Amino acid sequence: MERFQVFAWDRRCWRVAALVFCLGLAACASPHQKSTPRNPDATNPVTVVAFGDMPYRKVDIPAYEQLLRMISAEAPDVTINVGDIKGGGPCDEAIYLRQRDYMNSVDGPLVYTPGDNEWTDCHRRGWGDYDPRERLAVLRDLFFAAPESLGRDPITLERQSDRSPVHQVMVENARWRIGGVLFATAHVVGSNNGRRAGDTAAIAEFERRDAANIEWINELFEIARADRSTAVVLAFQADPYLLYGLGGGFHATLAAITEGAIAFGGPVLVIHGDGHVFTVDTPFQDVVGNPLDNVWRVEVPGALDIRAVQIRIDPDASRIFDVAAF
Repeated sequence: MERFQVFAWDRRCWRVAALVFCLGLAACASPHQKSTPRNPDATNPVTVVAFGDMPYRKVDIPAYEQLLRMISAEAPDVTINVGDIKGGGPCDEAIYLRQRDYMNSVDGPLVYTPGDNEWTDCHRRGWGDYDPRERLAVLRDLFFAAPESLGRDPITLERQSDRSPVHQVMVENARWRIGGVLFATAHVVGSNNGRRAGDTAAIAEFERRDAANIEWINELFEIARADRSTAVVLAFQADPYLLYGLGGGFHATLAAITEGAIAFGGPVLVIHGDGHVFTVDTPFQDVVGNPLDNVWRVEVPGALDIRAVQIRIDPDASRIFDVAAF
């Protein structure tokens, strides 16, 4: 296993940050939060494997299959596929089903969040000239029919569609807990988050999904604060910093993460794909440009780089997030 670097949020810094934040916000001292006990399993380490943006070419399939076997051998608590399950070529059901079979071959639970290559970009010539909204409906039927993960040992997921009568279509937005860590996926994709200029139907779909994502992210951090979660992990497909956010498709997502992370005050990990370059850094800033030292970003490898990322989340370690690629 190749270790890229180890980055983390020292839990002592978290306590100091939480104290400072509470001095400035009365909400931190609410009776409900004071009386909320910490999860008894909150100090247990949690292991995560994340991957995505593959396989793009037929020649990569043997390496991809080997990677899936390696993931099973690592036996993480959960595996997350951040989408883009295909490269170019037709967006047909056969490739969806084949990729679903691959995900279900991985030991343990696997949570999938869609990427742009499997629906947003399927209007392209050579990709089938599909209506992207129709392809999204097919993805939802094939991958999100039940409130549970994929993988050989699925876990139950709390879905936005089951909690919100306004967002019943959002079966892909999921939330779950492992020990003291609160996880969630949000349907945020590349290609400017599906906000295709000049396409009225695409913009309407984007606006509905974007509103649902923001509500889901806001609720994620509210629950994390109320439950005194050890850490928050949020996964989606898009690199929200690609092209410096030109086009406006990611502005609300970044704002919701920033506001939620500041209010939460504890360690936050954002996992995404899209750029295909293994990256671990802290790009998030507040509204005046100050870095958010409690928010880490991991971009998984992809495309020609057939690797996954392993993350160990250990609340009792001096560094809570330990990240390596393999």
